Amino acid sequence: MRRLALAAVLLAAGCAGPRLLPPPPPVAIERPPAPPPGSLWHPELAGNYPLIDVRAHFPGDLLTVVVAESSTGKKNATTETKATSSILASVKAFFGVPAALIGFLPSDFSPEQIVQADTSRSSTGDASTSRDGTLAASITVRVVSVDPNGNLYVQGDKIVGVNREDQHILLTGTVRPEDIASDNTVLSSRLADARIEYYGRGTVGDKQGVPLVHRAFDWIWPF
Repeated sequence: MRRLALAAVLLAAGCAGPRLLPPPPPVAIERPPAPPPGSLWHPELAGNYPLIDVRAHFPGDLLTVVVAESSTGKKNATTETKATSSILASVKAFFGVPAALIGFLPSDFSPEQIVQADTSRSSTGDASTSRDGTLAASITVRVVSVDPNGNLYVQGDKIVGVNREDQHILLTGTVRPEDIASDNTVLSSRLADARIEYYGRGTVGDKQGVPLVHRAFDWIWPF
């Protein structure tokens, strides 16, 4: 029974390894509305606008996102408390009998100071936390849909493989057409509901992982 329990623990620890994000699902571009009967005009095609610029406008258009993310967070906290208390109690009589007449009490017993105590306590605590993060990249995404306000929902995935090591960059978000530059680029800070993921799969990622037995002992070790 104990062997089965240990095997279950090892299996659970093995399943609790580092999370690897799956690749994004295929991009489903919304279908453009059908042209009116007898019309050859497609208003959703950029090629039908001779004077339009090169910026993304319609579903299926490409847009280059310049990822320049930098975040810094820091927090400090200090706590200091002090408390002092004292107590003094006297007994004039005990169940109606004066304390001085109780024979079993010591001769030097003083009812004026039957209880006397002093307490003092203090506490000091300091804590701080900080985190820095930087990500710089460039990825070309595809316009998946256009909402009623004209904002573009974009999605893209970029994979760079070197020596059996794949680096994945996933990006989704919503961008305003006004924020797109004349060269069809936009900063990642201009994306609403942005989700940017950067992770690796391959030999380097495998070597950085904690072995199965180590994870099992970290999970069951009580100290």
